[in-house]
Amino acid sequence: MKIALLAGSVAAAFTASSFAGFAGFVANVRNLGGNTVIDIFAATTNSSDKFLNVYNVNASTTVSGGFVQKAGLATKTWKPDTAGFTSTRNTSDDSFMTAGTFSGGVYGGQYYASTNTNADPFFSGTSWNGTPASAAATTIPANAGWYTGTPSSVDNVAESLAGLTGRVDGSGFASQAQFGIWCAHLVVAGENREIGIDVSFSGFASIKDGLNGSTSQGTSDFSAVPAPGALALLGVAGFAARRRRA
Repeated sequence: MKIALLAGSVAAAFTASSFAGFAGFVANVRNLGGNTVIDIFAATTNSSDKFLNVYNVNASTTVSGGFVQKAGLATKTWKPDTAGFTSTRNTSDDSFMTAGTFSGGVYGGQYYASTNTNADPFFSGTSWNGTPASAAATTIPANAGWYTGTPSSVDNVAESLAGLTGRVDGSGFASQAQFGIWCAHLVVAGENREIGIDVSFSGFASIKDGLNGSTSQGTSDFSAVPAPGALALLGVAGFAARRRRA
């Protein structure tokens, strides 16, 4: 279910929870196989914080062909495929959403998307659940959202962001965040693409505070030219290759 928040209440939420709960989005960009790969995290300041959902997302790309999708029924939509272990987190030809990592961290030496990831109704048509005849979901529906089907799962616990080489933060208090929950894997054609210029991403997220049990909600985005108080442009950064659960 979508949750509408007034602009004033969003600002208040960030102010009240600048050192707890949702702090904004953190992204990482790297070149891979002739494409640009963007991983986005819902940033938090406590290692025990848990991801609940991302919603009211508006994301698009000016790159011809839209977001890149891996061919095949299980991989051509925004739903993370969960039938096996064949797709990889660092794949250059697949875009998908996730509510954290399978088992909450490394599984067999690699990271995989959470099997508990569910879409809200704004992922309409075949953008989440494809059919053999449906086209690849190269665009993200307006106001789309996804959530964890099991809030108590270890999948949606925050992981350290210490390994994010070249990290750049979205708006809000993301720069103060030491942890994050992996929530999106976006791929576009061509190298050295930039979020805020070639790719836009904005939305809300809900985080359950691991210290006091409260729910923190707020909005965050990436901007090419930061507004006063906002954080900077996302550049190209390296991120250790991690596999996606297929």
